[in-house]
Amino acid sequence: MPTKDLGSDISVRRLGSESRSDVCNLLFVSVPRNIAFHISKNLSKLHHIEFVVDGNHLAAKVEERPEAVDAVLLGTELSDPVGWAQRIHTMDKRLPIIILGTAAKCGQLRQDLMFSPFLGHEIVVWPTTDIDGLADVLADAAQRRQQRQRYQEAAMANAHVQIEVLPLLQPETAEYVQGLFDHEPIGVVATDPNGTTLTINRQARQILGLPEDGLIDTQLQKLFPKDERPRIDKLLALANHTNVRLPPELFEFPISKSRSFFVEVIASAFSHPGGRRGAMFVLQEVTLRVQAERQRTEAVVELRLIATALAALHNISAGRDDSLSEKVRDFLRLGCEQFGLPIGILSRIEGNKFTVLEAVSDNPNFFPGRVLKLNRTYCATAIDAAEPIAFEHAGATPWRDHSSYKDSRLEAYIGVRIVVGGDLFGTLCFMGNSPRRVTFSPAEREIVKLMARWIAGEFQRERAEAHMRKLSSAIEQAADSVVITDRSGIIEYVNPSFEALTGFKREEVTGDSAPFLQCDECLQSDLWEAIHEGADYRFLLSSQTKSGELYHQQMTVSPLRDDKGRTTHLIATGQDVTALIEAKEQDRKRQAELAHVARLSTLGGMVSGLAHELNQPLCAIMTYAQTCLRKMREGEARIEDLQHGLDQIVRQAQRADEIFVRIRNFSRKSQIRRQRTNIREIVETTLGFAQTEISHNNIKLELKFPKKQQLVYADGIQIQQVLLNLVRNSLDALAAVEREPRKLSIKVALESPKFTKLILSDNGCGCPPQELHRLFEPFFTTKEAGLGVGLSISEGIIEGHGGKLWLESSSPNGSTFCLTIPNWRSSRHADRES
Repeated sequence: MPTKDLGSDISVRRLGSESRSDVCNLLFVSVPRNIAFHISKNLSKLHHIEFVVDGNHLAAKVEERPEAVDAVLLGTELSDPVGWAQRIHTMDKRLPIIILGTAAKCGQLRQDLMFSPFLGHEIVVWPTTDIDGLADVLADAAQRRQQRQRYQEAAMANAHVQIEVLPLLQPETAEYVQGLFDHEPIGVVATDPNGTTLTINRQARQILGLPEDGLIDTQLQKLFPKDERPRIDKLLALANHTNVRLPPELFEFPISKSRSFFVEVIASAFSHPGGRRGAMFVLQEVTLRVQAERQRTEAVVELRLIATALAALHNISAGRDDSLSEKVRDFLRLGCEQFGLPIGILSRIEGNKFTVLEAVSDNPNFFPGRVLKLNRTYCATAIDAAEPIAFEHAGATPWRDHSSYKDSRLEAYIGVRIVVGGDLFGTLCFMGNSPRRVTFSPAEREIVKLMARWIAGEFQRERAEAHMRKLSSAIEQAADSVVITDRSGIIEYVNPSFEALTGFKREEVTGDSAPFLQCDECLQSDLWEAIHEGADYRFLLSSQTKSGELYHQQMTVSPLRDDKGRTTHLIATGQDVTALIEAKEQDRKRQAELAHVARLSTLGGMVSGLAHELNQPLCAIMTYAQTCLRKMREGEARIEDLQHGLDQIVRQAQRADEIFVRIRNFSRKSQIRRQRTNIREIVETTLGFAQTEISHNNIKLELKFPKKQQLVYADGIQIQQVLLNLVRNSLDALAAVEREPRKLSIKVALESPKFTKLILSDNGCGCPPQELHRLFEPFFTTKEAGLGVGLSISEGIIEGHGGKLWLESSSPNGSTFCLTIPNWRSSRHADRES
C-alpha cells in the first residue's frame, strides 16, 4: 500500500463504503514514514490512518472532536511526548495514546510517566524494536475505545429519554417509568444549571454511597470527594455551554490511604419540555475495568519487555562466535541499558571473598579482578534469596544502614545469585549511585533471572566440556584397560592400556565382539541381566593375549544410558590382576601347607586321647581272640560261641579302621575341594576326634541341629579343622575350672537364606579382656605349648569360604564363638548343578 506525504491520510479500507461506526480513526504524530508504512500493512481494512505534523495540530484535532479519534501514536521525532500526552488527556483521559521510543529511551519514558500528573490509564510506551506487535496493540486499543463510546451513547440516550418524558406522563405511568429509571444498570444524576440536583436514581446512590432517600436539591459538588470538586464544577460548566456530548471523565473516590474506587462520568445538556435547561450526568463504577486495564497494560508492557530482552539475549548468545567473557560483557551492557543503571557486575563468591570477574563500570572499585569482602556488598543478601533482591532508593529504606551504602553510596540495586551444578557460584547484579525513579517491575526481575540462568548454563557447559576433555585424557592415560562397545557388545573403542595388555591394536579389534562377552554361559547370563537392570557387573576375566599368554582382569561392565533410559553403549574397565592372581595362588598353596601342619599339630596334641580310643577296639579284639583260643584248647568250643567271638573281633576291627580312616583323612595333604556337604555330618565327625577327652573330663555335650537337613557349600576337611580347633580351645578352657557341670554346646541354625551359622559355647574360664584384641593374631597364644596359629588359620579358612569367624562374647563364666558358612542353595554352583 503506497504512503502519502505527511499531513495526508493513509486509508486501509479496500471497500470504501463503511460508516464511521465501522472505521477506527488513528492519528500518527511525527511517526517516521518507514514505520508508518510497516504498521499500515499489518492493520485491517477498517483502519484509517491520519498523519499529524506536530503536537499543536494533534491538540487542535482532539479538542475539535475528541470522539472522532480512536487512538494516537506519538512518534520518535516528537519532542516531549509525555508532555503532549498530558495535554491530550486533559481533554479526554480515555483516549488511548502509544508513545514510540527507542530501546534506550523506553526506560526513561516509563519513569517520566510514573511521575507525571493528569495522565489516564490508556497510555503505553512501545519500543521501536517491536513494530510487528504495535499494529495489534493499536487495533485493540481503538476497538476498546469504540465499544466504550457505543455503550456510553446508548446509556446517555436512554437516560435523556426517561428524564425528559417523565414529567409529561400521567401519575401512574410516571411512577412506572420512575421505577424503570431506578432500575437502570447505570447511575443518572440530573441538575439545574447551578448544579442543584433534580433527580438521582437508585444506581447512582449506590455508586456514590448515598442514602436511599433525600439529597434532592443538594449541590452536585458535595456528592464528590473534596479533591475532585473543581473538576466536577468545570464539567458542569462545560455541559451548560455546549450541546454536544462531552468525553467521559474518570473520578477517583478514596476508600482508605491505599484503596480507591473509580467512577466514570459522562456529562451532557438536556432540556425539559418547558424549555428549561439542565445538565445530566451518567455515572458508572469502573473500578474493575480500571484495574484490569492497568494490569493489562502492565502485562503487555512486561511481556514485550521480556520478549525484547529474550531476543537480545538470543542475539548475544547465538549470533556470534565470541568468547564467554565477551558475551558476558555484552549481557552486562544490555542489563545496564535495560535497567537504566551504570554498573553491571558478574562476581565469583568463595567464602567471604567477592571477586569481580567481569564488569561494566567507570568506578575503579568494581573493575574486573578487584576483590571485596562479601559482607560489605549487597550481594551478601542476594545469595541467600531464591528470587532477585531489588530496591530503588537505598537512602530512603533500611538499606541505608548497609555497609555497602556507607562505603559506596549505591542507591539502586538489582541482583540475583548464580548457581552452577547445584553449588553457589556468584552473583549477577546491576547498581547505580542515583536513585531509580521507577520501581523494578516483575518483568525486570524475570529478565535478570534469565540472564543469570544463561550465565550459569554457560559456565556449566564449560565445566562439562572441560570435564569431558579430562575424562578423555584420563581414559587415554589410564593404567586400566577401557573398552567401549555398542549395546550388543561390538567394540567401538579401546584405550592404549588394552593394547599393551592384550597385544591387539585398536584397529584389529574394532568391530569384533568384546572379550568380556566370551566367558561361560552363566556369567554371560548374569552380565546381561545386570545390564538390563541398569546395574554394574563385576567379575574376574581370564583370557589369552595375542601371543597366547594367560592374563587375568578384574572387570567392571557398566551400561551407558540416554536421557530416555535406553542403553546405548557398554563401558568395560579392566584391572590387570595377573600378578595378584598368581601371588594368591602361591599364598593359597602356602596356606594349605600351613593348615596341613596345623592339622598334624592338632592330632599330635590329641595323641593320648586317640591312643585311648584305639586301645578300646584293640583290647576288645584281644579279649575275644583269647577267649576263643581258650575254649578251643579246653575242648569246650561250640560253633555258635566261636562265631559270636569272631563277629565281635570283626566289628571291633572295623571300629579301629574307622578311627584310622578318620585320622588319615584329617591329616592327608590334599587339594581344597568345596562341595555340597551336610553340616551335621561335619560336626559329628569332628566330635569323634574329641569324644574320648569329652567323656574323660565329664563334660556335658549339648548338640542342636535344625529339623531339616542343612546343606552347605564347603570343604569338609577344612571345616572339621576349624571346628576341632574351637572344640580343643573349649576343652582347654573347661579343664582350667572346677565348676560342675562343665558344658560344651554346639548349635547349628539358618542365619539367612545365604548362610548357616554355627554357635560354639562353653562355661570355661574365658579369655582375659586385655588379650581379646589379639586373639586372631598369628603366633599369639595363651597356652604354654601352643603355636598360636590355630585361630588365625581358622579365620583364614572361613573367610576363604566367604563366611566369618568371630568371638561373640567372653567372660570368666565362659566364651561363645560364632562362624558362618555359605549355604549350598545360595551358591552359583547350586544353580549350575540344577
